[in-house]
Amino acid sequence: MDKDANVAARRPRAATLPTTLQIAALLPCVALLAACQGKDDLSASGCLPLRAPAQVVLVQEAGLYTVRDAKTLVLSAHPRDSVNDGFHGTQLVRTLAPGTALNIDRLQQAWGFDVGKGRISAFGTLAGGERYEYGWGGGNTIGRAPWEPASVPKLRTVACGD
Repeated sequence: MDKDANVAARRPRAATLPTTLQIAALLPCVALLAACQGKDDLSASGCLPLRAPAQVVLVQEAGLYTVRDAKTLVLSAHPRDSVNDGFHGTQLVRTLAPGTALNIDRLQQAWGFDVGKGRISAFGTLAGGERYEYGWGGGNTIGRAPWEPASVPKLRTVACGD
């Protein structure tokens, strides 16, 4: 085999490589998809059984957790399944007893082109100034928050995800 034939055999076909023009044509599509996401403020919407700002009191034990290197702590009701905490980088910072007061500063729901209406979160602070996020639910379903009594159903439908 001569030298020129060997080089041609190793060279990828032009039809298999994306051209600069093809890549440039896809960039606006990627930009549009990235723009199709956001957050809705639900603080005064009336679609949740709470409006923000508000002060609530825990009726069950909860914990404040760090998740990897996130700056905002995560509030989670106890008891909880902690079997995957190591994998997710979740660590308990401290336990909050029933009767602990929480300030809820805002309620919001994330949305995006790929998931529709997403996570419903309550963001707030504790008396010491620690900031937290509580993942209350997603779509049009929320769970019983640790400040709600046991008489509230474990899961319920809300109008936020509509």
